[in-house]
Amino acid sequence: MLTSPDWLRHQALTHPTRLALVTPEGRWTFRALDHEVARVAGILRQRGVGAQQRVAFHLLPSASTVFLIHALTRLRAVMVPLNTRLTAPELRRLLVDADPALVVHDGRLGLSAPCPEIAIQELLRESPEDAVYDAQLSFEDLHALVYTSGTTGRPKGVELTVGNQWWSAVGFALNAGLDPGDRWMHVMPLFHVGGLTILFRSLIHGSAVVLEPRFDAFRVYQRMRDEGCTLLSVVPTMLYRLIALNDPAPPQLRLVLLGGAPAPAALVHAAWDKGYPAVPTYGLTETCSQIVTLDPSAVRERATTSGRPNLPTEVRIVREGRSVAAGEFGEIWVRGPTVARGYWHNPAETQATFGDGWLKTGDWGALDAEGFLTVTDRVKDIIIRGGENVYPSEVEARLKEVPDVVDAAVFGLPDPEWGQIVAAALVLKPETSLTPAALRTYLSASLASYKMPSKYFRVEDIPRNASGKILRTALMERAGSWKEWTCE
Repeated sequence: MLTSPDWLRHQALTHPTRLALVTPEGRWTFRALDHEVARVAGILRQRGVGAQQRVAFHLLPSASTVFLIHALTRLRAVMVPLNTRLTAPELRRLLVDADPALVVHDGRLGLSAPCPEIAIQELLRESPEDAVYDAQLSFEDLHALVYTSGTTGRPKGVELTVGNQWWSAVGFALNAGLDPGDRWMHVMPLFHVGGLTILFRSLIHGSAVVLEPRFDAFRVYQRMRDEGCTLLSVVPTMLYRLIALNDPAPPQLRLVLLGGAPAPAALVHAAWDKGYPAVPTYGLTETCSQIVTLDPSAVRERATTSGRPNLPTEVRIVREGRSVAAGEFGEIWVRGPTVARGYWHNPAETQATFGDGWLKTGDWGALDAEGFLTVTDRVKDIIIRGGENVYPSEVEARLKEVPDVVDAAVFGLPDPEWGQIVAAALVLKPETSLTPAALRTYLSASLASYKMPSKYFRVEDIPRNASGKILRTALMERAGSWKEWTCE
């Protein structure tokens, strides 16, 4: 069994005065961060939290959230980050599935949780009898359950291990290099795997995180410039807004990782023209964030690709059970130590997705003769709006609950700012008095805002194949000639 000393404690002893964390609330060296985390870990242990117990949190990015996350790692507990954009019914489904021993929130949870809960302000006011300053981490331990909705609408908890986090950090370092002076501008949500991995990569590498609670392009630009940030992770929508400021990129910035959604080559080239060294990446929650990264030296010629796999990840393209030749398209399969061990309490889906030693991503792509990966369609019909995954079946289910909706189909449409927007084709009862405004009001009670359709089309029928499956490509093609349903 592979083990490791506590990552934060190691940095506190080795680089005690090196900067570790910057937030609007203050600045912490590794030694100071270690003291805060030790205190929070002591409070949690006093409350009965121990190894492999699940603790959910519903928190915006802050210093306190970072303390909690590192304290859970020190206790070898399992963190369950909850998407702060979800509605109360959506959150309750996740909590019932995860069944955590405790939920930590900031007073905005908005529901009576089916398990013990506490506001983080109250938690941090407690005084532990003993602080917890060390731990021995096991790479096989479950480290986090990060939820990603399935195409059937059932949430799936991706089981990420301590080893997954370690190898994600190693893979990034082997690809991008390490600099003890690195400062990572952190603007990603901490309920996304991309946001979590930045915290652990920086901890393992011994570099600093500059945390921004929410993305505001001008404020992020100022903080990157003032703090001397060298690394930035964003989704295409964020990069689009940064370069729209028309200011040259901060001079210290050495790498911008572009993930969460396919990045148009034109956006990548425009970023470089403004001094943002943006590189497309490819990754999933099931691979503990990025596993493929385009080298900056290849951007001008290869911007339509996501690059080559990070060591030690392997990628193959499979169609009808066999690997295809270079340049041919098929499903992207992945193998390596960053791949999750499965889905929480979902053996059938685990076997279907992770069986035979390979992760079957459900994404469609090709590897060229030099090993560069191009990602095209998403087999599972996921719509990626501003880096957020939207599953059509979930939105369709809510639409079909509306009394005057006879049938519904949800699909993505390209958008220059968001990458994709959510669109819905609706078959309504002839005598309906339903309006788009009333429909939006109805949906807002059970769907997060980013899942809400931006465009509605009233149609006579939904195109389907012989098996009854919706032909989403046909919908996207027809949408160009449809008149948007906007009457009130």
